[in-house]
Amino acid sequence: MGGAFDRRGAAIAATLGVIALLLGLVPASGTIARDRETGVQAIYDCAAGSVHRAVTVGFAGVHPTGGRPGQPLRTERFTVRPELTRDAVTALLPPGTAEVSGTARLAVEVAQNGASARADWAGLVAPAARAGADGPQPVFAGEVPVITLGSPGEVTLVAGELTLMLQATPAPASPSGPASPSAPASPSGQASTPAPGASDSPGAPQLPASTAPLELRCRPAAPTGPRLAVWTVTEPSAPSTAPAPSTTAGTRTHQPAIQVGPAPLATAPVCPADPPAGELDPSRLPKPPPGAVEGHLGASLCVVAVGYATVHKLGSAMVVNDPHDSPGPMHLNLGKRTVSAPDYDESDSVGLLRFPDARSTFLTFGFQPTSASVGFEPEPVTVVNIRRGETFTTTIAYRQHLRIHDVRVNGVPLDVGPRCRTARPFDTVLSGAYNFLTGGVLDGEIAIPPFAGCGSRGEDLSPLFTAALSGPGNAVRIRQGQLAGAGSAPPVPELPRR
Repeated sequence: MGGAFDRRGAAIAATLGVIALLLGLVPASGTIARDRETGVQAIYDCAAGSVHRAVTVGFAGVHPTGGRPGQPLRTERFTVRPELTRDAVTALLPPGTAEVSGTARLAVEVAQNGASARADWAGLVAPAARAGADGPQPVFAGEVPVITLGSPGEVTLVAGELTLMLQATPAPASPSGPASPSAPASPSGQASTPAPGASDSPGAPQLPASTAPLELRCRPAAPTGPRLAVWTVTEPSAPSTAPAPSTTAGTRTHQPAIQVGPAPLATAPVCPADPPAGELDPSRLPKPPPGAVEGHLGASLCVVAVGYATVHKLGSAMVVNDPHDSPGPMHLNLGKRTVSAPDYDESDSVGLLRFPDARSTFLTFGFQPTSASVGFEPEPVTVVNIRRGETFTTTIAYRQHLRIHDVRVNGVPLDVGPRCRTARPFDTVLSGAYNFLTGGVLDGEIAIPPFAGCGSRGEDLSPLFTAALSGPGNAVRIRQGQLAGAGSAPPVPELPRR
């Protein structure tokens, strides 16, 4: 009985670990592990010229809990909150400041295994924050650069110097009272001229005077800045069988110990000369407009699509078809059917997804490494691109099975059998307002059906996978790159913004 309990516990751990692998349009070789939201406060010494004041600064973000060497990882929803007290505002900002907005730049030290690198988290923006009883409380937020580690080990992020570029706005002046029949004279006897920006309407409030941006340089008051996050990079477990040969094997360059910012984009395989086999799904095709003429183009082209898929049950996301690590293309028979009418053009293409299995490692429960391989078994993809006047729309639709195999929990194999997959194929429909030839962003949602055939030695693990993985509401956002013809490699696009 104890053995059965341990086995079920291991299966649950494995299920949580592989859930983020199961939601992709295409296989994912780079994944955002289940993230953890953390926050920390620290005292900073902020200076405007020679005037200094102590300011409490809060940092918050959703940080990775783990990763693997070469995997780009990013802190999401990062914010900086300086508490500008009345004393700090009086000492550091212009007199009468009632509202503060601006930008922030934070220096972050990334350290691992005795090596370190500086990351520049710039471009954090705060909208206008009005001063309350405790002074203005601006919140600076924005996307920060990815971090890629070349080797396993504990990673530490420490906040350093903070630079605030602030726009301080005073409160509007009060009305000056009843209007005079004529403008008052200056001591010289000439009529006074309103100051620039002042209203010439009698009794109207005066507009706040504009001020030049003010720079505050803030350094941690302690010898060492606050620690923002810590996670561990681990090597993935070795697969039980040799992986399929990669089309980019031998071209991979040496990974630096710590790389801040985007990793170099990988190179996709060369597009084949002959168009792929496969038929359009008639149920996906719109009805042609009256008087339309149908035709056929038929050309071999390839495209790379990369992006994110959200895991609804875990509230986390995964990278789809990592553009920095051997992304797989979709091979197209472009224009298998074309439709032309006045102010209307339609191109319907068949695409084949023939990608190797994806394998990734996660930290379940925040500490237990779980790895798995996922096989994608798609039916032919139907791509519909329509131009109506100046408006383009692209829809990509297909059905697929997902198969799970080679599961390891903390390095120990968990046998799920050779037929562990979704009980039926599920629908994937993504759409975007762009020209398919040039590329753009697709959005959609997928629903994972129940699993079947999971388990061995008479124990059925399918209900565990179904409980943890199956369900609707899993958002997918994909950036499609540009098309490339036969004999050339399709460009690999950057990940879209989440």
